Amino acid sequence: MKNEIVLKNISVSYGNSDILNNVSFSIESSNPTCIIGKGSSGKTTLLKTILGLIKLKKGKIIINKSMNNNSNHFGVVFQKDALFDSLPVWQNVMFQSLRSENNSKLIIKTKRILKSVGLSPLDAFLMPNELSGGMRKRVAIARAISHEPKYLILDEPTAGLDPIKSNLIFNIITKLNKERRMTILAVSSDMKGAIKYFKQLIFLDSKKVHWSGKPSEALKKPTKLIGKFLAKV
Repeated sequence: MKNEIVLKNISVSYGNSDILNNVSFSIESSNPTCIIGKGSSGKTTLLKTILGLIKLKKGKIIINKSMNNNSNHFGVVFQKDALFDSLPVWQNVMFQSLRSENNSKLIIKTKRILKSVGLSPLDAFLMPNELSGGMRKRVAIARAISHEPKYLILDEPTAGLDPIKSNLIFNIITKLNKERRMTILAVSSDMKGAIKYFKQLIFLDSKKVHWSGKPSEALKKPTKLIGKFLAKV
């Protein structure tokens, strides 16, 4: 199974304002994909639409050849990590299962998941305010993969992190793609990281797909818009 996400000519509007216009592309587990664009280009709206949080004006979103969007198939990492500050790390990670399994089993699962994102099992008992920015991001990723989703959606996963911590997060994402065969779709402003760690780039501009392809192609024959992003690397 390729775990595909296919967008066919989708458009999204808020009131009378068009946010996305006739957007089409497809991704699968073999091609971790990063969406890049200027502010207000519709990147986050696009993610929310794929997740079924925003209704389409027109077009189709097909998940594994089905029009039915099963939210259990998705793991989501929000831009501001969205951890519950009143809950310890293990309860944040296993939040979806708190009422269905006993605590000892959940703690064991949490420790295993934390190790997969480069954290210590002892971190399971810390509170969010005891975590660094990079640790919070990794806990957010751990929570997103706790129910073993087929798709991992990330909105600016390295926002606010220094280059070393950003590379750590991107390495974790790459590892999850390889080991768990997750289909990865991220929005990122980190052009350097996008080129290094993703196999497919999609540039949004003027509410549409400006360009899509391999990072090597973007470097070889950049458009004027892509050139502006590359100049910041």
